[in-house]
Amino acid sequence: MRAKEVIIEFLRHKGTECIFYLPGIHTLPLNEMLARKSLRAVMGRHEAHLAYMAVGYAKASGHVGIVMVTPGPGLGNVVSACMEAHGDQVPLLIVHIDTDRRDIGKGILHELPDPEGMFMRFTKKASVVERAESLIPALETAYEACLSGRPGPVVISIPHTILEKEVSFAFTENVAPVMPPPDLTGLPDALRGKQRPAIIGGGALMKEELRLPLETLCREASIPFLTTAAGKGILRENGEETFGCVMRKGVVRQILESTDVVIAIGTRLREMDARRRGVKLGDLIHIDVDQEWLGRNYPTMLGIAGHLATAVQGLSEILRKKRSAWNLRELKERQQREEAELEKTSEGLAIVRLLRSLIPGETVTVWDLNLIAYWAEYYFPVLNQRTFIEPRGSSSIFYGIPASIGARLGAPERPCLCVVGDGGALPTLAELATAGQYHIPVTFLVYNNSSYGVLDEYMRKRYGLEHRMDLVNPNFVKLAHAFDVKAVRAENIEALRHIFLHEVPWDEPFLVEFRYPVFSPPWEI
Repeated sequence: MRAKEVIIEFLRHKGTECIFYLPGIHTLPLNEMLARKSLRAVMGRHEAHLAYMAVGYAKASGHVGIVMVTPGPGLGNVVSACMEAHGDQVPLLIVHIDTDRRDIGKGILHELPDPEGMFMRFTKKASVVERAESLIPALETAYEACLSGRPGPVVISIPHTILEKEVSFAFTENVAPVMPPPDLTGLPDALRGKQRPAIIGGGALMKEELRLPLETLCREASIPFLTTAAGKGILRENGEETFGCVMRKGVVRQILESTDVVIAIGTRLREMDARRRGVKLGDLIHIDVDQEWLGRNYPTMLGIAGHLATAVQGLSEILRKKRSAWNLRELKERQQREEAELEKTSEGLAIVRLLRSLIPGETVTVWDLNLIAYWAEYYFPVLNQRTFIEPRGSSSIFYGIPASIGARLGAPERPCLCVVGDGGALPTLAELATAGQYHIPVTFLVYNNSSYGVLDEYMRKRYGLEHRMDLVNPNFVKLAHAFDVKAVRAENIEALRHIFLHEVPWDEPFLVEFRYPVFSPPWEI
């Protein structure tokens, strides 16, 4: 079997159902195989967008996202998405169809010496296949690296000159990565005498098999469950034991101030996860998949690394022996009253709660960095795992539209809503053509405040300068129509309500332009 066919068969063997790519002269042999094999292939309009599609696909599905690119500028264009995947622990395999390294220095097409060097700081592995007979071992190693330990991006460079060569065809059996068991011997002492424990869950807990054990633990032991932004949806956020994102104030801040031990599990507790918004933690038990982040941003009384399911089981055996001193029902009722009062004066919260009330409960929501998204990060109740997707790995603004297309393909049984700002929308709207071409039903909500909104607020409040971040935008409705995508406009919140109640189809690409002024973010500037 020739190498070009082996690559496709390898991906199928791993359960890949979709690959994202932009073709070039070097990739044509693989494009031939994609045309002949039963593997869905989505051809987009820019490599950066395609890589974000693969990221969205991975986050919604839980599987490895695959993007195939050409050498030189094609590979360079996926750098930002690779940074995002690295920061957000997303398994992303970048298949780089390379030049022949023997010709580097001769001025060949797309020449780039040491392309893997671009990625060394933000990939788990970047390697090159030097001989055809090394192809399958290299693919196995790259794929395993995506998923082992803390998931992340991997680059594998495959010279186009080996694609037509014969390769022995034999794949190893698919085996799930094995995590080392955690050392839980210090847990009983660390928890002894604690009356008010609180749990902070991070993105590494986003596994369906952990939902019920965590839910049972928190309910039976009366423990409040908070999350980082990446952990939104681990448990249904309308449950009595769930109190939302750790960055919120009010009841959440009171929980953290009153607890006698915080158990942070499946999170790195990065600066942007908590500390940046003024979150203070007292006695801390920090449990994560490896040692790297334990104690880095917050002092820990106990750090534990290893298999998280085993750690959850160990916690449960200790904490379920008696109920805590928390009254979760009273805390939940107080939080609901608090939000109702805040909604009266906070446009961002009003919009977020409106969207939650109008979209199907199982909807996958994808957000770029915009003012509505910031309020959603704090206050949007997520009801299912893998249905709240945002770029908090490296915080790219050009994420929402392509990532939502990938997410819709990764979770085809769920509706998909993309909430994107005007600044992030315009550079990525070319992918409306992709959504239309492949009939990918995403509803795109473009929040058009004719500015880089949050930066406009900072300029006004910090420096007394007005309108320094203003944007001159096109007519987004007409622009969508140019792609044969249906679109409507809302000028106020009531019009937005009407559109989501009566006009959004959910089964085809659809764009809503929401023209609305800048409002304050959920934090103090």
